[in-house]
Amino acid sequence: MASRESRLFTGEAPGHLQNTADRGGLHRLMTEDGAWEAFVSKAKLPRDKAVALHKVLRDLTALSALEDRDRLQKDLQGRKRFLKAFRHLKAEVEEHIRQLHALADHAEEVHKGCTISNVVADSFSTFSDMLDLFGLFLAPVTAEGSLMLSATGLGLGVAATVTNVATSIVEEASRFSDEVKTGHHNSTGMDVLEAGAAVARIASKFPQAARDITEDLEALERHMDALRLVRANPRLEEDARILAKTGKIPNQRARQVRATLKGTPLAMSNEARLKRATAAGVSLLQDVDSLVKTSKHLYKGAQSESAEALRELAEELEKTMGKLEKFYTTLLISQLVSPSPKRC
Repeated sequence: MASRESRLFTGEAPGHLQNTADRGGLHRLMTEDGAWEAFVSKAKLPRDKAVALHKVLRDLTALSALEDRDRLQKDLQGRKRFLKAFRHLKAEVEEHIRQLHALADHAEEVHKGCTISNVVADSFSTFSDMLDLFGLFLAPVTAEGSLMLSATGLGLGVAATVTNVATSIVEEASRFSDEVKTGHHNSTGMDVLEAGAAVARIASKFPQAARDITEDLEALERHMDALRLVRANPRLEEDARILAKTGKIPNQRARQVRATLKGTPLAMSNEARLKRATAAGVSLLQDVDSLVKTSKHLYKGAQSESAEALRELAEELEKTMGKLEKFYTTLLISQLVSPSPKRC
């Protein structure tokens, strides 16, 4: 059976140790005059147990002091490395901030140019729809005038589509180039993936654009052929105008007009022209809405989202650099006023 002293040691001593478990309390326990004797007396430890515990605590105190010295030494070394590297780090960060601002200015300039191109494209598209409508309405009045207006509208439509696609290519390529220069991509693999995504975004616009351009060019060719025929054959022009106005011409001549001038407003029925005019009117409204929005964006300065993101990144770096400068100044002052501790 365990002795009473042993039970006291295992039962009461841990409680007393817990009360002195912090490093400051342990240090005072081992160094202050009478502190250890008072602890042993209060804990009622047997002599052999007290001697063993004293040795363990003395070694623990020495080890703790050594760890503190090592920690302090490592901290001082880290501070010295920071002080030594700070100026170079500051120069690099400031250069990076300068580059970010330059890239933001470039992105904004490109975006502004692309916005102007979009305004031009929307203007082309708007005029194209307007001329298409005029061509439809003039069919019963003048065959030649209707064909000329419709052909001009088709040409402007092709120009609008080409301008839109070219603008998309320029803006996507510029955005990707600026992101690479900024260092948003950490590896060549990421560059390849982002480049592939940019190419995919551009390529996605090509199929529909190619179809629109092909259809408009084919229609333009039909209108130009019809215009040559109408100019060379006044009777054909007269029949086309009457057919578009009243539809009251002999069936044989009506079939000839529709076959010869196929794909132009002159060969359409009144119902077909009305449907075409409705579609052109809807398209005109959409183009005008887009033109107004793009013009407002341009009037307000045409600020680019990517440029704003670059400037925000530069601002964050500037804030971080400001905090590091304050830390650098604090360390420098403390190093000047405090002597370096000696190594043990």
